[in-house]
Amino acid sequence: MGFPNRVFGRDTRHSAVRRLAASLSLVGALLFCATALTLARAAENPPSLAVAGFFLVDTSGEQRDQTAEHDARLVRFDAIMQDELSQSGRFTLKQMTCPDPRCSGRSMTLAQLLASARETDARFLAIGAVEKMSTLVLWARLEVYDVASGQMVFNRLFTFRGDNDEAWRRAADYVARELIRNAPAG
Repeated sequence: MGFPNRVFGRDTRHSAVRRLAASLSLVGALLFCATALTLARAAENPPSLAVAGFFLVDTSGEQRDQTAEHDARLVRFDAIMQDELSQSGRFTLKQMTCPDPRCSGRSMTLAQLLASARETDARFLAIGAVEKMSTLVLWARLEVYDVASGQMVFNRLFTFRGDNDEAWRRAADYVARELIRNAPAG
């Protein structure tokens, strides 16, 4: 006869299952702690980000010269982006110095922008543009590059309606929030 499934009054199958479950629970707890520690360290040392100024591409063909209005909107767009990104704590913002008064994709090549961001020890570089198709339809494009490799790590195309101060403000708020939520961590 014998005791095929019992040794010293304990069922060995159930005991092995319990030991496995306990081991898996321990591994899960360790992974949870490691993830929490990594997130805490990331919050303490957010990735650094250099933000180039947005520029406008106007393909609307409108007759009226709106250069001054658009230049003012671009300055406000950049300021909103800087404020939102700074207040979020998601990034440490780095200020680039450029030969042109505005560091942007219109006045500099990607290689020049990356070199400028590299000089500030930024981990990432964000660049963007607004395209005005008509008075009603505009697009904002945002690209984020890993400064060390030069590889694009994030890009989005946003549409917004209306070529007025309020529409541009809302677009800048939205673009900043999307970058905060979705850009890669350092």
